[in-house]
Amino acid sequence: MKEVVKLEDIYSRYESREIHQGISLNLEPGKVTALIGGSGSGKSTLLKIILGLLKQSAGKVYLFGEDSSKLDETELQLLRNRYGVLFQNGALFSALTVGENIAVPLKEQTSFSPSDIQEIVALRLGLAGLESKDGNLMPSELSGGMRKRAALARALALEPELLFLDEPTSGLDPINAWAFNELIGTLSKSLQLTVLMVTHDLSSINSVADRLLVLDHGKLIANGTVLEVRAMDYPWIKDYFSVHEA
Repeated sequence: MKEVVKLEDIYSRYESREIHQGISLNLEPGKVTALIGGSGSGKSTLLKIILGLLKQSAGKVYLFGEDSSKLDETELQLLRNRYGVLFQNGALFSALTVGENIAVPLKEQTSFSPSDIQEIVALRLGLAGLESKDGNLMPSELSGGMRKRAALARALALEPELLFLDEPTSGLDPINAWAFNELIGTLSKSLQLTVLMVTHDLSSINSVADRLLVLDHGKLIANGTVLEVRAMDYPWIKDYFSVHEA
């Protein structure tokens, strides 16, 4: 079976600073994988490299078995249609309603009729735990938790096989964070989604992560189940769990 995401010896730099030093990993299909690391460890940068928003200085990124560097723009777009992205701030279009935001990828990447698009938007709202009437709201009218759910509904618009989440619970109170984690876990299991979640939130890791990746000083220092990683005798890992559980 082809790997959903495979990184092969990734190196990257920012100006004179080396960010990643030989990162290699595979994501297990149908699993939620959390990526953690200290400030400046390169978590979000690695996500952007996977998404093609930044270019690595060396190494290969494979998505669904395809070397993304060898694809033309048409092939890349077909590949992008197979994954959804939830950025940290939601990245909703402020001038569009929630429903119109969700409809954007459907209008741009499919030939569905307007009535079909409306029906799909309603379904995606429901998947994200929102009501149909919420589709008429503007992003400015949403609470933080609703904004995350609206952005998630848009990320799910094209029925992706793979979902990328960048700090999905940042800015949420503990109750809304818990509810969002529950939603991600439910969607992953029910839709057999492969999820890569960049996070610093231990509650997200404990509640939904099947596997845990840890970056430190530009290197991948851990790749295993949450229990396996917690048991490692590595200073940053020990500090992370002790501080968050204090």
